Amino acid sequence: MRFFKCFIITFLLSGAVLTNSSVAEAKGKTPLIYLNQSGFNLDRPKRFTAPTLADKTPFEVINKRTSKTVFKGIVNKHIGDFTAFNPISKDQFYIKSAGETSHPFRIGHYWLERVTYQLAVDFMIQARHYVGSHKKRCIGSFAWRDDHHFGWELNTLVPQYLSNPSAYEKMPRKIKYIKAPVIGGALEPYKETAPDIVKMIHFGADAIVTQKLGHELLKEQLAFFLYAWPHIKQWLPAQNYQVVSKYAFACWENETISRKYPYDTSKGHNILALKTAIGTNKGELPPGHTILPNLLIYEAAKRQGRPGAKKYFDAAFAQTQWIIKNLDWSDPITTKGQRMSEHVTMTALAMMLKTYPDRCPKGLGEKIEEWKRIMVARSENMWDFRKYSADQWTGPKNEPGNVIGFPACALAAVSATPNSKLNNRMRQLAWSHMDNAFGRNPTGRHFSYDAAREIEGVELGWYTFFPGGIGKLEHIPFVFDGAPLSHQYPYKPNAKPGRTEGWVQFNVAYNLSLAYMAYDDISFEISRQGKAMKIRVKAPVNFDYDKTEQVTVTVTRGKKIEQVVLSEEGNNSAWFSGTIQNAGDITDVSYGYGYFRRTAKLLIVCDI
Repeated sequence: MRFFKCFIITFLLSGAVLTNSSVAEAKGKTPLIYLNQSGFNLDRPKRFTAPTLADKTPFEVINKRTSKTVFKGIVNKHIGDFTAFNPISKDQFYIKSAGETSHPFRIGHYWLERVTYQLAVDFMIQARHYVGSHKKRCIGSFAWRDDHHFGWELNTLVPQYLSNPSAYEKMPRKIKYIKAPVIGGALEPYKETAPDIVKMIHFGADAIVTQKLGHELLKEQLAFFLYAWPHIKQWLPAQNYQVVSKYAFACWENETISRKYPYDTSKGHNILALKTAIGTNKGELPPGHTILPNLLIYEAAKRQGRPGAKKYFDAAFAQTQWIIKNLDWSDPITTKGQRMSEHVTMTALAMMLKTYPDRCPKGLGEKIEEWKRIMVARSENMWDFRKYSADQWTGPKNEPGNVIGFPACALAAVSATPNSKLNNRMRQLAWSHMDNAFGRNPTGRHFSYDAAREIEGVELGWYTFFPGGIGKLEHIPFVFDGAPLSHQYPYKPNAKPGRTEGWVQFNVAYNLSLAYMAYDDISFEISRQGKAMKIRVKAPVNFDYDKTEQVTVTVTRGKKIEQVVLSEEGNNSAWFSGTIQNAGDITDVSYGYGYFRRTAKLLIVCDI
């Protein structure tokens, strides 16, 4: 409970330089083998950094319970790789090399998701304005505390749900409807049976419409609500869609706003207009931020049969074309320099290419490949860490967001150009950045101060947390407090850490990475047996290794849509399966929704 420490330490220091490292953590020994302290996913990259070990130093993976060596390898350029080690086991393991040992860790199906999905949702529940853990007004807050106008909450909550619906639908319902003072009430309440993530999507849209927020970045969030509607409407009144739709379409092209927003550098608020201004390292105006919202509202406009729907696509097309011609990926302000908002650009470009391959601007695939090449070049170091530039490791400010948001960028790019020779390295970098946040960094610490108390397997949390602040986040779980800065790289473990302060913008970047990691992990195996069909799907839903869980897939028979429940193939399996009789007319099977939908296309089997 970080707030008790906060009270005691603030009282004792009485005007001294504020610090709140616990005695145990401050004295904790950091092993010289740096890795993800919690654990690794089966069949995904598993690497560690050993800054003090020479090339060709042997290492071993040791089973902690049996003390037996279960894998051997060689350190190369201070990196050890044990990706090939994929045990089905509940045991802990550790790395041993040249007399050094690592923290113990686990390896399991969807380990990262297993230990963080609920925490990620809990953070968003408790960080809401007025109805979260802090009930009073916070300045600069519209829906989530300290979100300003660039919190990106619906931009990330919606992809989370669309990417892995069964995982979020099975979570406990913790939210009870409360009409948020001042910021809520335009939307009628949801059903109490709705998943918490859907309740938060409702909350975010309600806050924007109720307050009549006209900033371009806040209006844009409503496109995510409208796009997701067919998949969340079973829990929401039809009035919600009508109100959000009416407001969004009415103000989409409005150029001016009626209130001031903190850190606002926008030049105008018509979302159809071409945007050539790029924001600062604050992350308040990333390039191409209108692309994805325009594509999503375009789909909503088509669904409603609105005349002139094509203008939304045309605006997204023009903005994408401008990026292809004008954005210089070698300039950090277009990538990591956007701090926690970098994900906005690449996920939009990827969706444009993946969803509209025959209609998108020419050169988009090449532009994404160019981005990959620069990211790979900047990551050739012992941490597999994407640097700010060729000669600078990090940006000038606290940067957990662009570390934990990078997997979303990397995997979005992978999805857009799936045949690229760079994709294996991009996946490796996606996972190395999650590992960085979990201890594979020069400090050997997790980015969250409370990680050792909240996340299974983590030994050392971040040095400090920030008491108070606009967001009032010190009382809530899973806060990403800090990350190493340039002066701590490539390996200066005793350097003083930089500024520490959690921010909802950091967490939403992590949330979006969870969405793209889920999408990247889903696959199908379909086999026909006469008119019967066996469906197998691999999806990140197995979070309880002692329980047989379920996944719901969508089956299409012509124009008819059916929901089919598949069961886990044993208590601890990555695969879920089921058999459908009389399946000859099934044309496709899918999991996930919208632009996160994974589909297995099928041939119709006819009698001869």
